[in-house]
Amino acid sequence: MAKRQGADPDALHRKAQTAILSELAGGNDDAFELMLSVRPYDVRGHFTPDVALLEVAAAALGLACPPGSERLEYEGLTDRYLSDYVLDGRTVRRRTQYAIYAAACMRGGLHPELLMEAGTWQPQLWTYAVSAVLLYCRAAAERLDLPMAVIALRVADELGLELPATGGASEQLLP
Repeated sequence: MAKRQGADPDALHRKAQTAILSELAGGNDDAFELMLSVRPYDVRGHFTPDVALLEVAAAALGLACPPGSERLEYEGLTDRYLSDYVLDGRTVRRRTQYAIYAAACMRGGLHPELLMEAGTWQPQLWTYAVSAVLLYCRAAAERLDLPMAVIALRVADELGLELPATGGASEQLLP
């Protein structure tokens, strides 16, 4: 489907965002399954969903920490919000940390140098960005005391995305 070389990168960008948020809105917060939902939008040599997913993570961070609110402490953050996600090995931990930091930079208005830092990673940065999305969505859900489905809908709203119908969660979309 998205593997055609002529696919519009902007369309792939939005579809990748919609795919991960639709999964979260539907109640799925399994990191591996989230990666599978985004995988069709990684078109070798044409488009990678790195920035798309980091934008989703940045929007979720904005919900978790609106201006003037208490900040998240980095220490223990992955243990708290990614306890079901195996961060085994130094490389995986550092790359996950980079994705978490990159999303925070983007939220603060700084676009990180993704190509220079992570352009040759295997697996690619977007696979680590999934963990940043999950972490910040879980943090927002906990801090706002809302279900993940509602957080996903609010992130989609902030990004100007329409998600497929997800049942009762849309009733809680607006404050």
